Amino acid sequence: MRLLVADHPFVDGNKRTALRTVVVFYMLNGYTFEYGDEIRALLHRFATAESDVDIATAVVYFRACARRNG
Repeated sequence: MRLLVADHPFVDGNKRTALRTVVVFYMLNGYTFEYGDEIRALLHRFATAESDVDIATAVVYFRACARRNG
């Protein structure tokens, strides 16, 4: 996700693409990714101030959003 947002591989839609990629990744691995509004702030920080993002905090957030299916 970080690289899709921070490296800006597309002219537009980098954050949306990164978020959809995470959702699909979790889905393919048997999880649902239930995120809230905090994800927008995280994506924005990845895009504008990548070095300021605490990766450990981001990992905790992602784990908290993951729900095992079944």
